Amino acid sequence: MKKHHLILNSVIFAAAFGYLEAVAVVYLRTILTRRPDWQSIEISREAATIIVLAAFAIASGKNAVQRTGAFLLSFGIWDIVYYLGLKIWMNWPDSLMTLDTLFYIPCTWRSPVYIPVLFSGLMLLLGILLMIERGIEHIRRSARWGLYGWLGGCLGGMVLAPLMHLPMTVAVMGLAFWCGLIIAGMGLTMAIADRLPKVFPLMLLSAIIGALSGVLAHLARSMFYISTASAATSIGLAVLLCLLIAVIRYTRRSQLNGKTL
Repeated sequence: MKKHHLILNSVIFAAAFGYLEAVAVVYLRTILTRRPDWQSIEISREAATIIVLAAFAIASGKNAVQRTGAFLLSFGIWDIVYYLGLKIWMNWPDSLMTLDTLFYIPCTWRSPVYIPVLFSGLMLLLGILLMIERGIEHIRRSARWGLYGWLGGCLGGMVLAPLMHLPMTVAVMGLAFWCGLIIAGMGLTMAIADRLPKVFPLMLLSAIIGALSGVLAHLARSMFYISTASAATSIGLAVLLCLLIAVIRYTRRSQLNGKTL
């Protein structure tokens, strides 16, 4: 299957599925409040939704990169169309600042609507890049570092949950996404530093990547709990770490090339 055909098929499937999901939720919101087991039903629906999206991606792509891209693209469009469908039939959400419960797996995810829409937009963009095979090495390194950070955040959440006075799953998920996104920014910075020879553009781009990863990390953590640390703390830490990575990589490359910073 040609790349543009795969992208078109993913868009059509995800848009239709997102609309179907919205219509199903319209019915469920009128029915589930009458049942004591509504949360179990909702959790099973969420799990089935992810399975369907994953199965479509696996069946569509010819390799791991395309399948990952198809999943990210489909998830992003599905989520955005889902909110559009709810707006059409329920006139909800009132605005992008309206609070919504996103998932119940493995704990409650809750945030203003603009946060999942923002992340869905980013997933859509990453999905397209993977499906057209652009920037794969940068994405792969960023994802690998992000995975390490996510796993480290999971371990940190397990240790810190009692000190944070939070349920274990809430602390784990919040810290995992916070660490994962910041460290993914560091991985992307390293990938760029290995290819960008000039110091000023490298430092500027590293600072921008750090700021963006810090913002995303703060927003992701806020879906699970509100930290005493401000957004500025997350952004400042991410910028500092990305700049540090850039300086280290640039210095090392300069030494190998017989140059100085």
